Amino acid sequence: MNRRTVLESSIGAALVGLCVKGFDVGVEAAGQPGAPAASNVLRQDGVRRIVTANNAQGKSFIVSDQRITTGQFPSLFKATGDDPLGPGAPGEMKTFLPTDMPQIEPALGGSSFHYVVLPPHRSDTKPVWHRTLTLDYNILLAGELVLMVDSGEVVLHPGDVVVQRNTSHAWRNNSTAQPVQWVAVLVPIRRQA
Repeated sequence: MNRRTVLESSIGAALVGLCVKGFDVGVEAAGQPGAPAASNVLRQDGVRRIVTANNAQGKSFIVSDQRITTGQFPSLFKATGDDPLGPGAPGEMKTFLPTDMPQIEPALGGSSFHYVVLPPHRSDTKPVWHRTLTLDYNILLAGELVLMVDSGEVVLHPGDVVVQRNTSHAWRNNSTAQPVQWVAVLVPIRRQA
């Protein structure tokens, strides 16, 4: 069993634990009183999974937006050392595109796990578009988050999962009052030379 398999299994187990047990994520617990808590990310109708990709011109798009409902512990996504971007779709580019934010990428063979808080929207704030040489697993915990890709955008709700696959993207919080919270796991996709 290689490091990627162990990491994917750990991420899957963490997500299953999050969904099976329910997860009360309150902004109050993070020291921000007055913001509403996400009462529970457990959903009776499964887990919504959004997967991004790059088209033949290198533009990012949503390749899949579906609710996964099968099984007690549904498999949400799988990538391997031989196929680090995971399964694709017709018209999808499988070539790695260059990063524009290497400072947030983990070292080859490693990973990074982030707890992200995006503050309420301000009129003078512009989204930060970026692409990394990583496969990212994002799980929204609280608030309403907008994922922007070159071809459009999608609104995310607590419990939604985004599999970000070396695509240009940005995040936006449309709320002017409440922060958004999510966790992100970044796994490098560069092949060893």
